[in-house]
Amino acid sequence: MVSSSNKITTHNFELEVHQDGYYLVTVFGDDEFTVDDLSILVKGQKDLGARVLPVLVLCAEQASTNIDLLNTLSKKAFNPYSSADAFVLKSMSQKILANFYLKINKPERPTKFFNDSETALTWLKKFIET
Repeated sequence: MVSSSNKITTHNFELEVHQDGYYLVTVFGDDEFTVDDLSILVKGQKDLGARVLPVLVLCAEQASTNIDLLNTLSKKAFNPYSSADAFVLKSMSQKILANFYLKINKPERPTKFFNDSETALTWLKKFIET
């Protein structure tokens, strides 16, 4: 894990606090995003100031995950620094999994999936405190 004052980079994702008041997470497509990655991400949020902020997640086209992560991510206790989650998806398999996540896991924080970051940010800005 590589860290700077406002950015953390791992083998699987990059996390930064955006100047507009949200966490920006870029998920790479090399490895499956797991519960261990989520733990590292939450530790990174703590290291970057432990603020509760909305999260914009940009997924690479090949990015993937598993059911264990979906079950864990949906619980507020396992992601305490997120007030809302906006995911930008690229592939059909990601969109199918997103549908499953919303219907089966029923996330405990506002969560929505988008095709582009502009639309995702418009929605996410409703959760940014000014």
